[in-house]
Amino acid sequence: MQVLVSVVIAFTVILFLIFASTIPHHFANAQEKFAETEFVEEGKPKLFDSNFKISTVAEGLSTPTSMAFVGPGDILVLEKDTGMVKRIVNGKVLANPVLDVNVANSVERCLCGIAVSKHGSTTYVFLYYTEIAGKDGGDKAGIQPIGNRVYRYELSGDSLINPLLLVDLPANPGPRHNGGDLMIGPDENIYVTIGDIDGSFKGPTTETKTQNYKNGVDPDGRGGILRITQDGQPTDGILGESIPLRIYYAYGIRNSFGMDFDPVSGNLWDTENGPGNGDEINLVLPGFNSGWQQVQGLSSMEGSFSESDLQDFGGKGHYSDPELVWVNTAGPTAVKFLDSTALGSAYENDMFVGDVHNGRIYHFDLTSDRKDIILPPELASRVIEKPSSLGLSSIVFGQGFGGITDLEVGPDGNLYVVSIGLGSIFQISSAS
Repeated sequence: MQVLVSVVIAFTVILFLIFASTIPHHFANAQEKFAETEFVEEGKPKLFDSNFKISTVAEGLSTPTSMAFVGPGDILVLEKDTGMVKRIVNGKVLANPVLDVNVANSVERCLCGIAVSKHGSTTYVFLYYTEIAGKDGGDKAGIQPIGNRVYRYELSGDSLINPLLLVDLPANPGPRHNGGDLMIGPDENIYVTIGDIDGSFKGPTTETKTQNYKNGVDPDGRGGILRITQDGQPTDGILGESIPLRIYYAYGIRNSFGMDFDPVSGNLWDTENGPGNGDEINLVLPGFNSGWQQVQGLSSMEGSFSESDLQDFGGKGHYSDPELVWVNTAGPTAVKFLDSTALGSAYENDMFVGDVHNGRIYHFDLTSDRKDIILPPELASRVIEKPSSLGLSSIVFGQGFGGITDLEVGPDGNLYVVSIGLGSIFQISSAS
């Protein structure tokens, strides 16, 4: 138990600094909550299906946030606070980073998201980070960030070159709710999550229509999932044609750290973190309104909620309830569909979700129409009340990963896990 307490305390310090706005209740009773759950494993990653094994791909990383493959056994991984993009080749972390940028890194500001796209002999690497003029972490000394920015680079040897700024997003007031997940969709466009940039600091310039303030100021890029081309151009507008409204794919999002497209239906799914409660998994159809700031979690949990209070942009936006809600915050982060048979046909095209507070991986089958997740009868309410809720064991695939920030499927079809708490990347593969 002393080992467990030490692990919990260490993770608490790390994760409080990174996700402070989403954890006011969880770590106040960390020991109690870990003691309640049947998944305690002395800080060691564990899977609950003996058909699989865990291998360590890399360790000793400094607060890694996300990763991407550029080839078999060839990984680029981001470090939150250092602004470094590290390269890992066949399990070896190269001595020099392929890129080192200046990042604001207070709380959730970071080098956050990465995506890779290949065009003939050219490999593009897209990065989302909170840029600052000066040294890493200068915002802790009062220097304001330049912005949350998406750049496109080219991979040349062991360097990222030719930066091209694609989109410049707000980073203030901050320092929370930056989002930062980045991916290439099936339409070859870039999708970017961004939160409300700490919407708890309310004021006439920060209350926007895409945060469901009906009389708010025009959208400024915050509080949504954005879509642009790989050259940084807007695509067809869903909510309107003005910029930046035209680049919104979804809105009303408080703080999202993960999304992925279902390889079967093509539908987008995301996770969203609430203010100490109401963490969500959502089906995100074009024009989706997640409801923030009017609602977080199930609308039935909001006593005075009415859809007429939401901004719908002339009927072009639509609200829908989450598919699953955590009342006691888990900090869900990465979403990944396993478009592979490497773990067996039973898991092919299933959804996996990671969380940062418990270090858990959740596994979900989807319904035949691919518009809902299948839950055990004990979770028919779509609400997880606490870390030891009945029925939870049916959806927990793994535990003890020390704060998960990314899940990826490799060229080998296996599942890869980025742990910010353990500073490691793990591979989940068949035990045989």
